[in-house]
Amino acid sequence: EKRKMEGTVGEPQKKKDSSCWFCLKSPNVEKHLVISIGSTMYLALTKGALRNDHVMIVPTNHVKCQQFLESNQQQDVQTFKAALRTMNRTKKKSTTVFFERSLSTSHMQIQCVPVARYSVSDIKDVFYTFSDKYNLEVQEVPADEDWKEVVPPGSDYFLAEFENQDKLVFLCSQKVRFPLQFGREVLASEELLNMPRRVSWKECRISKEQEIHDVNKFRDEFADFDPFKVGEDSDSD
Repeated sequence: EKRKMEGTVGEPQKKKDSSCWFCLKSPNVEKHLVISIGSTMYLALTKGALRNDHVMIVPTNHVKCQQFLESNQQQDVQTFKAALRTMNRTKKKSTTVFFERSLSTSHMQIQCVPVARYSVSDIKDVFYTFSDKYNLEVQEVPADEDWKEVVPPGSDYFLAEFENQDKLVFLCSQKVRFPLQFGREVLASEELLNMPRRVSWKECRISKEQEIHDVNKFRDEFADFDPFKVGEDSDSD
């Protein structure tokens, strides 16, 4: 079943929430993929994941991209990122790469992928190599600077963030067609995860039973790091 990814300008919020694949209250959301729920964000297994610990941070309500997050929503994003970095560093001896594409999507998804054995500079170099391949416009933003200042309001972008919180911002211009699978292509390349056949998420689809298994496995691994974990004695469902 094909996912409808693009929203309509001027579409009422309530309608978006009910029809979107990612709004938590939508009947279309695949709740068996959800790992943890925060106050404004949730963590879920990525559909067609690169690997079985490839997850994503998603707003519970309808927000197109990080540019439009409120401060409390951005704080929840940072909280999930910090927990994932810690888990991947301690349990998997891996650095964490986060990436987000605002182009051709109507609901924000920050993809989170652990990458073993490579330094931040190694991973950045691969992003630059693929940037040159596609003639993309890229700007590096140090951890202590605001990446949103380099993105013109309302412009589409691709954002990659690394273990040290440095970022690479790719502006999606009208001059060059931006590759929609760019983040997956970079990470799946021979230089990094070496799984070039897994660039397209459609080639990585697994059964619902396997998805449930992977979610439960990840939830167990994440339990000691989950900042939003509900206590065992809670009545919350």
